[in-house]
Amino acid sequence: MFGKPLKALKLFFIYPALSFFPMELAYRLSLLFSPMDRAFKKEYMNQWKSGLKRCAKAGGVLKVENEHACAKRHLEMLSMEALDSVLVPRLAPKQMKRLASVSGTEHIFDALYEKKGLIIVTAHYSRLNMTAYALGHMGIKNGILSQSVNRDNPYLDWIDRIYLKRKLKKYYKVTGGPGLTLKDSPRLIYKALEKGQIMVILMDAYPDTLKRFYNVPFLGGVLKLPMGIARISKKTGAPLVFAAVRPMTDWKVQVNIEQIPATGEEGLRLAAIKLEKEIEKDPCQWWQWPYMNTMWKEGTAYP
Repeated sequence: MFGKPLKALKLFFIYPALSFFPMELAYRLSLLFSPMDRAFKKEYMNQWKSGLKRCAKAGGVLKVENEHACAKRHLEMLSMEALDSVLVPRLAPKQMKRLASVSGTEHIFDALYEKKGLIIVTAHYSRLNMTAYALGHMGIKNGILSQSVNRDNPYLDWIDRIYLKRKLKKYYKVTGGPGLTLKDSPRLIYKALEKGQIMVILMDAYPDTLKRFYNVPFLGGVLKLPMGIARISKKTGAPLVFAAVRPMTDWKVQVNIEQIPATGEEGLRLAAIKLEKEIEKDPCQWWQWPYMNTMWKEGTAYP
């Protein structure tokens, strides 16, 4: 009954209010809340744990000692991610260094020498936006390809739409690059890369209408990935790097950037291997466990 009003209260008032507290205190207090309404939180976490258990049992690769503790850590990460969106845009570069350290920026500069733009491949893992935030605060402008946050996205309610529009507006101020959505013309991505710009693209998200996938070995089974990154990098020649956000302490993170020595489908396959290693280290950080019934299949190949 009170799920939606409480969700709006948290997203529009509580998290913004927390962003004015001292940084460490703000993140500790954020753990008392969830960015989701009660009904969605229950459904999401049931599916999250179900997907985690299915992959661990069927693939035989994933090891999770305490499923409930892992789920709790996941919820805490989602709450800190919600706080990131209102706190990080208010930080000075010096303050940002307290929150996030970055390793591997040399791979970005090396790739940009080719003057073909750059695709930073990332995933729904940990506080995923911290890669773009940290680089933006370092003066490295970067754009993003995101979901549509308008009425044409059936998965968003009115609270989500308002929240995500505000979030992206603040996000662009930090990152300084072009903001494109899946509803925009793909030509805009090609143009951005032709201008030598950096684009952050998530490898593990796609709409239900997508028909073509690239299948990669993953956690003892096969994962379906969208072809967009492979297609764009192959056509433009834009090099790829992989970025992962790793929890360091209760509230600090490290952004780790690694070179991907290939483009096209091979580059996407190598990125999947890097994502797999991150998930094996800390499966609690992956957002996509609820979708294992459609994204992942036991065995070595799809029919």
